[in-house]
Amino acid sequence: MRRNLSLLALGITLTFTAAQPTLTLTSIKAVESTRDNKDQWNIKGYFNDPQGDFISSIAVDGVSAILAEGRNEIVSDVTFDAADCRELNNDRGVFCKDTGARISLTRTKRVPKEAMDIAKHSKNKTSSASSYYKVSGVFRRQQFQNSISMSGSLTATIGNRGGSDEAMLSNCNEKRGARTTKLLCK
Repeated sequence: MRRNLSLLALGITLTFTAAQPTLTLTSIKAVESTRDNKDQWNIKGYFNDPQGDFISSIAVDGVSAILAEGRNEIVSDVTFDAADCRELNNDRGVFCKDTGARISLTRTKRVPKEAMDIAKHSKNKTSSASSYYKVSGVFRRQQFQNSISMSGSLTATIGNRGGSDEAMLSNCNEKRGARTTKLLCK
């Protein structure tokens, strides 16, 4: 009897850990300007929310987006309150907007190529019960807390009280101009 209960508890634990939200990024672009409050950054990617808890909690708790160099140095962080966010019709996702910044998580029926299991060699199939959301964030009129440099990687984190997930991109190209430094990671 004890073995059955312990295996049942283990199975429940594995179920909860396997269903965590995951963030997959396709690009991060950061532009640092020499002028005050003219820095900006963009993210694009996909967010998998298998339980549907994270997306629904944004309308209640809000959401935050953090840009970091590597995993340690926070470059910029933007927080949207629940009042800044609205749910899209028909459970299609959520859109948050504040002065100079916006982020949207929109449901997509296609499984992104970056998230497919390569071992199965599956095609880009559609699913009526898809839990993938396309992430698009534009953060303008920012003042970076730390300077960006060609450290080799940028990390973006999306989170709220319901949880958070981060993704790192390390294939970065840097362009330096007279007034700006651009860093594009794919």
